[in-house]
Amino acid sequence: MASLQRTLVNLEMLSDDINALHVDALNTHAHIKLLHNVLNELKNAEQFVALETEASFQKSLSGSLFENIFERKRMVGVYIKLVGYVITAWEATNKANAIISENFDSSADKRLELLQVKAIKAKSQLKTVASAMGKEDYAKFIQTLGLSAQEWQWGTLRARF
Repeated sequence: MASLQRTLVNLEMLSDDINALHVDALNTHAHIKLLHNVLNELKNAEQFVALETEASFQKSLSGSLFENIFERKRMVGVYIKLVGYVITAWEATNKANAIISENFDSSADKRLELLQVKAIKAKSQLKTVASAMGKEDYAKFIQTLGLSAQEWQWGTLRARF
């Protein structure tokens, strides 16, 4: 249980770091780097959570920032998927935008198309998982990870993809 506690503390610190970012630093390289760290910690947590019962898992969350977020053990796996989709969509979109703005050459069309398809697929998968979890739980997700950009908001996600 000590390892699960340590992982939860690491997740709380990462969430605090994300939410402490200046508004101008959100949706930047620093933010995505923190999201990669969150994803790694969630994967660590998943290993420990598998060994816990629902009751012992809830007991370990008592007093934690994640007490009302991880209402069931399976939510750790859901967050892994969601964070992975956000990172994939974000990175593919950034690479596509870089191709459009500064690196457009003879082979750029194919690379651009592949990246755009990758971003759309990730956002579609994000929408599917977010829809399954519901608006309230999704709101907790975006709040915890500082995803305040319009593209991650419930209404935009549900309307576009």
